[in-house]
Amino acid sequence: MAEIVKTITEIEDLFREVVCMIFGITPDENHKRIRFPWGSALDTLWGPTSVPDWQRNEDVCFIYALPMDDTYNRQRDRRNVDRGGRDLVAIDEHTDVHNMLFVNYGPNAYGYARKIRDGLFLDDVRRLLRRNHFYLVPNIPAPRRAPELVNGEWWNRVDVNVPFNQFVRLESVMTTIEKVDVRIAAAGDGGERHLIVEP
Repeated sequence: MAEIVKTITEIEDLFREVVCMIFGITPDENHKRIRFPWGSALDTLWGPTSVPDWQRNEDVCFIYALPMDDTYNRQRDRRNVDRGGRDLVAIDEHTDVHNMLFVNYGPNAYGYARKIRDGLFLDDVRRLLRRNHFYLVPNIPAPRRAPELVNGEWWNRVDVNVPFNQFVRLESVMTTIEKVDVRIAAAGDGGERHLIVEP
């Protein structure tokens, strides 16, 4: 079995696909509908203000991938495997814990937050997550309303926090000792014996 580890970009791309699947939209055509916190273009990242680059009446969902510190992700299963040849493979398997935060803006923010919360239990969604070694922790809190004041106007916002466990497997080669040169000297003998030990 090969290494199983995902970069933050791969995790975000996976959850964009998950949200698009739940909403019934195509990921390629809806990059402005499903976003990440730093904006969808360089001009929004480096723009002169922090004002949102969408309208108050548009439905937008931001996905935040937030690694969590948890006692469960501190436990590791480590072992060495002989796959033939002289070297061993060191295998480290563990669980990373993530809190995925889905921040929904717009007039239908609450409805979309509910869709996310309920849609994560759909068989197709769970299959996609399982193929990518992500497992839903089913104790999902209720959506939380958190309206934001932007330039004197209240913007509708509803958040959903969803915990996930991710299976991670890391592999590294451990070189083994191939030959040992041992010198044995007997006390009072004055002579030295030379011995080479090989596997």
